Amino acid sequence: MTINSWLHPDLEKRCSATQGCGIFARADIRKGERLALFGGKVMLIDDMYQLPAELQSYTMQIEERFVLGPAGSVAEDTDFFNHSCDPNSGFSGQIFLVAMREIHSGEEITFDYAMTVSESVGSDMVFSLKCACGSPLCRGTITEQDWMLPGLQERYKGYFSPYIQNKIERLNEDRSGELVSSEENIPADTGFSANTTADR
Repeated sequence: MTINSWLHPDLEKRCSATQGCGIFARADIRKGERLALFGGKVMLIDDMYQLPAELQSYTMQIEERFVLGPAGSVAEDTDFFNHSCDPNSGFSGQIFLVAMREIHSGEEITFDYAMTVSESVGSDMVFSLKCACGSPLCRGTITEQDWMLPGLQERYKGYFSPYIQNKIERLNEDRSGELVSSEENIPADTGFSANTTADR
């Protein structure tokens, strides 16, 4: 079997209490440490259906129209990172996963799928996932619009996939432009309020 990805030597695939298998720390991990490098086959998002059914869930969106999928006939260990609405890892670039905080031995390594998933323009595919992370911050359902949530943008700043971060910056620029435009349409202050009565 050819390995196309890299997993930190202090991480291993184990049975997860939430979603079958997951990736867990065998030792303490420092904040900022690289955890994984994702490799595989780059394909159009609609071409996911050409993969065997058992491999279609092991894809990761890397651009609006592209995903990274398994290059072989079986999933690799890096395909088993689970989602959490309160993750301990995020992205540095398109394919590197890094620790967002100190991670203790025995912890499951997770990232929020909102860091990589968005609407694919021109595709009929719609992403929606029932969440079972069990976190107090659990959103219940993970969607391709979650990256637009201001709270997530603030929490994950610097940890989104680059194409998502670019979308966030464009979205915020548009919002700023709309605010400026609305302010320009406010009439100038005349110095009188509606209840002002001139002295006679």
